Amino acid sequence: MENNKQLGQIKNLIMLALADGTADEKELALIAAVASREKLTEEQVNQLIENPGTVHVELPEDEESKKRYLTDMVVLMMADGVMDDDEMAMCKLYAITLGFDSSMVESLVIDLAELFKQ
Repeated sequence: MENNKQLGQIKNLIMLALADGTADEKELALIAAVASREKLTEEQVNQLIENPGTVHVELPEDEESKKRYLTDMVVLMMADGVMDDDEMAMCKLYAITLGFDSSMVESLVIDLAELFKQ
């Protein structure tokens, strides 16, 4: 499959959405929006959902992409209004994998909560 970094990001978002057992409409809409931003087709995303093992997750290399990917994860975690412990743990692990301190997740939650209030 082409676009492995982008597909890997969508795969991570799908796994996070399912961490609490279900992916609700808000989470699915957010995943679709991120896929569109990353110039992925609906067909590519559907193939990924049907066969997630076909995509090897490639982490972004540049700092801007790393921050954007982590922010996408945190926004998705917050999308349904419930921050499940499993979702939080996944976000923290992802932050560490990207080279950030796990506390960056809490900082993003605070920043994004303020942004959503406006």
